[in-house]
Amino acid sequence: MYTIGQISKLFNIPISTLRYYDKEVLFPNMTRSSGIRRFSETEIDVNTDDLEHSARSFRADLPLV
Repeated sequence: MYTIGQISKLFNIPISTLRYYDKEVLFPNMTRSSGIRRFSETEIDVNTDDLEHSARSFRADLPLV
């Protein structure tokens, strides 16, 4: 099981984006333990392509400094 912070680092996606995805029910099998989101291997496997696409899109939207 992975926490939202671990998934954020693993896919380089902001935690706020993952929380939004949770609200939109993109992780239907995600569990919570004491209010902490827990991502299983199933959630990661099913959503890997979507998460990687989101990470690329997020980086593409960042302004160059």
